[in-house]
Amino acid sequence: MVFVWKNNMEKLDKTLRYTELFNIYKSQLSATQQEIISNYFFLDLSLSEIASEKNISRSAVEDALRKGISKLDELEDELHFLEKSKKLQQKLDNLKKKALNSSEIEEIEDLKKELDYGI
Repeated sequence: MVFVWKNNMEKLDKTLRYTELFNIYKSQLSATQQEIISNYFFLDLSLSEIASEKNISRSAVEDALRKGISKLDELEDELHFLEKSKKLQQKLDNLKKKALNSSEIEEIEDLKKELDYGI
């Protein structure tokens, strides 16, 4: 496998990180990288399953996954969108705790949805 994780929690943390990065930066990846990363992290398919589905070698899948993940890390290192998003989420959570009425809470929740989903 591409990654050797010490335990399930570490795997879960990495999966969460890469799904978040993927949602932010996927347009910067090739179509093949997008499909393979999506299948690997979102559908939890193995490298062999992806290779069989795409009719390519397992090593080709592994290479595309490795390069795609590397690209996601590089983009985050340069742009810090995920880091900034998490800081904004924390600020909104703090505001929500201080909110005085339900309309303020609703407005904060709407802002969080915009931040999460771009809507």
